[in-house]
Amino acid sequence: MPHSDPFYPSAAVPANPLVRALAPSARRSRGLEAEDAALSHYTALGYTLLARNWRHHHFEVDLILAAPDGGTFVAAEVKFQSRLTDFAPWNRPQLQRIQRAAAAFGRSHRHRVSWRIDLVRCHGSPACVVEVRENGWPGI
Repeated sequence: MPHSDPFYPSAAVPANPLVRALAPSARRSRGLEAEDAALSHYTALGYTLLARNWRHHHFEVDLILAAPDGGTFVAAEVKFQSRLTDFAPWNRPQLQRIQRAAAAFGRSHRHRVSWRIDLVRCHGSPACVVEVRENGWPGI
């Protein structure tokens, strides 16, 4: 039986799986801030947001955008880096998950356009875009 004292931790924060989602960690907050910065960067260039944090099963894309030409969609994977070293480490399985999510988005919305997958690196407080790699998967 739970303790009835409101200062007792189990009474203050119920054991609920949604608690983590409703109270994001500092890391998740930085990630959302980085996504906001990336979105601002793309919209300033004329891109249109189609979806944010779009999920299909266990695959996810941070940003799905329409290029200004209207014939290309962009799946952007955004990373916040607390230290600027080499470009953030992305790998083949992550690329495949993003490709699958982007393909599922296209199928579910009946879009027949070309796709590009960009890697976006953000840094700072407030977060700002440091680098965008269009089709940024060299060597993978």
